[in-house]
Amino acid sequence: VATGRKAVDAYNKALPLLKLPGTPVRIPYEGTTLPGYFFRAPSARSIAPLLIFQQGRDAWPEESKYVIDAALARGYHCLIVHAPGQGMAIREQGLPFRHDWEHVIRPVVDFALCIAGVDSRRIALLGWSMGGALVPRAAAFERRIKILIPNPGVLDWGAASFEQFNTYFPEVMPLLDSDPRAFDAAMAQLMEQVFLYRWYMKDAMFKHGVNTPSALLFELRRYDNTPVVHRIRCRTLVMDGTGEAFSQGQARLLFDALECPKDYMLFTAGDTGLLHCQEGAQAVANHRMFDWLDEYL
Repeated sequence: VATGRKAVDAYNKALPLLKLPGTPVRIPYEGTTLPGYFFRAPSARSIAPLLIFQQGRDAWPEESKYVIDAALARGYHCLIVHAPGQGMAIREQGLPFRHDWEHVIRPVVDFALCIAGVDSRRIALLGWSMGGALVPRAAAFERRIKILIPNPGVLDWGAASFEQFNTYFPEVMPLLDSDPRAFDAAMAQLMEQVFLYRWYMKDAMFKHGVNTPSALLFELRRYDNTPVVHRIRCRTLVMDGTGEAFSQGQARLLFDALECPKDYMLFTAGDTGLLHCQEGAQAVANHRMFDWLDEYL
């Protein structure tokens, strides 16, 4: 917690040095507040569109500089937040991830609409990594979102996670449903032997607010947008990459399931944006994504 607080404090001190027009904010949320930042587009006149941007399982809002830079350059205000399961929200307040993400985004939108200069008719929601699974769920219920951009798009985060677990733990996974205690015991042995497994499982259990590996996997099964995807009405841009490593195939499944106006943006080795969230090719991704966003928002 102390290290995280020092990192956030350092970022707040760096904002003026980075020439980012950001202001720390506290967003009311279920009896507490979520920390975040509002960045006002310097070129905005009376009102301007807003991009709500959220990271995924691992990254923090403070790691969002290049998206913020691109948004501001295009005339978009930007709002980013330490949501439940992320950053200081989990570390200082003990708020874990939740599958019903509309209960997170709704108060964020409420807060955004109280900011002078935000155009209530032009609000876009962008989610990266695991955020690409969370934001479709939110948009299925939050009608004030006019544009949805999951990057990469994910229909069923639980299924994507289980593919990873089946790859790394093929001998253990059959125990999950037949004997959860035996599954936990077997996972404990593997975690003791391999540091990477130990770190990942402890980190994931912490962020999801559970105490055992089996409870984590049962919780991940709830992160399935299949039952609600038909409720999404806003125009949606599903982003994907041929080198996607964590939810391969999920973006196309989401795109095919959507019944709203939609577009599919695939990055490849040819444009260098093939990796997860266009790692190493952010300028390419921003150019294409904001060109699309300018057209529809």
